[in-house]
Amino acid sequence: MRGKLWALEDRLSVREQIALATAGLCLFVSFAIAFGAAYVGREEATRLISREMIQVSETAADRMDRHFQNIYHRVRSYTTFDLIRAAVSTDATKLRPNFDRLNASFPDYNWLAFVSKEGVVVAASEGHRQGESVAHEGWFLRGLQGPAIEDSPDLVALTAAVASGTEIPVSFVKFAFPVFSLSNELAGVLVASIHWGEIEEIRRAMESNGDQIIVVSRSGEVLLGSRALRTHYPSAQIESLRRSHHGVFVDRGPGGDVLSGYALMDGHRDYPGMGWGVIARRNGEVAFSATYQMFWMIVGIGTVVAVLGILLAGAIANRISGPIQELTDAADRIGRENGAMSLPRLRGSSEVIHLSTSLRSLLLRIGFVERMTQEAEAKAAEDARKFASDIASLRKLAETDPLTNLMNRRAFMDAAADAMRYYQRYSRAIATLVVDIDHFKHVNDRHGHAAGDAVIRRIGELIAQTLRETDKVARFGGEEFVVLLREVTEREAHELAERIRFVIAESIIPFDGNQLSVTVSIGCAAITSHDRDVEELIERADRALYAAKAGGRNCVRLAPPPAPPKVRAA
Repeated sequence: MRGKLWALEDRLSVREQIALATAGLCLFVSFAIAFGAAYVGREEATRLISREMIQVSETAADRMDRHFQNIYHRVRSYTTFDLIRAAVSTDATKLRPNFDRLNASFPDYNWLAFVSKEGVVVAASEGHRQGESVAHEGWFLRGLQGPAIEDSPDLVALTAAVASGTEIPVSFVKFAFPVFSLSNELAGVLVASIHWGEIEEIRRAMESNGDQIIVVSRSGEVLLGSRALRTHYPSAQIESLRRSHHGVFVDRGPGGDVLSGYALMDGHRDYPGMGWGVIARRNGEVAFSATYQMFWMIVGIGTVVAVLGILLAGAIANRISGPIQELTDAADRIGRENGAMSLPRLRGSSEVIHLSTSLRSLLLRIGFVERMTQEAEAKAAEDARKFASDIASLRKLAETDPLTNLMNRRAFMDAAADAMRYYQRYSRAIATLVVDIDHFKHVNDRHGHAAGDAVIRRIGELIAQTLRETDKVARFGGEEFVVLLREVTEREAHELAERIRFVIAESIIPFDGNQLSVTVSIGCAAITSHDRDVEELIERADRALYAAKAGGRNCVRLAPPPAPPKVRAA
């Protein structure tokens, strides 16, 4: 992104950049003022409408709480009737006709029942669930301890009933109270199941002027309201509103932003309340229309001002950039036209004067620096060639055995470690040979150390001549050599070791008029998956060398595969 911006700047002249910057500044100021005014207007409109929406939601919640409070007191008063207390003391089944009459008299009731303290429905309106056990249900267990309210609605049935517009009594709230006999002993629980009808009428009556009223549960589930709003409000949002008992928020609706007021149904007098919430929603399109009109008016005025600013900025920029363009043209002619060697002295502003003077001085310094740079570059190139030669010589001394001109131990181990990594990544096999001259001490004792050095040099040459270009050989010290073979099997490594042994045994080494001949013993080891590193592979080849020495010398021995890690650990 930064590169594209720089590329655009490079294509524009100073005059164009000033004009564009002025236009951008005008547009920015106009939009900033427009957005600021719109924000202030929206906040003020939101404050006024929010206060009204909170009042609407609180009124609806209060009416619903009062309705439930009447039912709560009505059902609780039944537990004090001597008729009911006497019946539960003798024969509670006699209560069914009374329950049927009460159920028919009050449209709120869906089910009235008396449950014994053992959890069996003894008497119920219309015989519903009579004889069943409800000992495991929460409202019964809490009803034994005191007044209890069960608010787990059947949402599927409730949605179907409201959508169809029928007066189907959908049970969704249960009021349960303990019942005591005439001797004040706990006899059981009186339960009344209340349906939604009256609450739905209250909700519809509160919807006016395009407002929407919905009822949500403690977790944010929409229990009653517009079919399009049967969504789950975020539980964190509902919990925050519940803590404050009422509040206001803005959410998105099908037609845009919607202002919503919230009120908690926290009960009335001694009625504890359901803990549900009532949300009153109002479309913000009409409320914010004046704010939107003001926003676009300011944007239009700002756009006109920006166009005028562009024209004025173009004229000013043309006057300012004229001397700079003249200076640019003069600099471009230097080196292109005969006689163009310097820049003219320009006027127009203090910056232009200072710039032309500085550039004239810079041209003089550049000529001097160019000569000094050429001399420094020539000297640096000569020093670099010398350093490269010295580094190559030092590297050869550090990695070469001085007697045989073969690799030394350090250089060989670097090459072997690289081959080991190649094997671990691509499974390209490698093998090592450890070669030792037989009875080398006798050569030194009989012919001297100079003869021993001649033998070591010749043996190194014979081994190197027998190997492939990809193989490596190094002198590890004394009369011992180590060979690295790449991409070979154990059988191929063994054959190559035999060829080396045979070539050395058949060769004659002349020294000081004498014809010397020696033999070698070779230990061979091929890589396996149990070899942890190249040092372990060389160690196995070295043990095979000792086996060759013990087997009579002038022979090749293969190293057995290493033991698995578990065996070695044991």
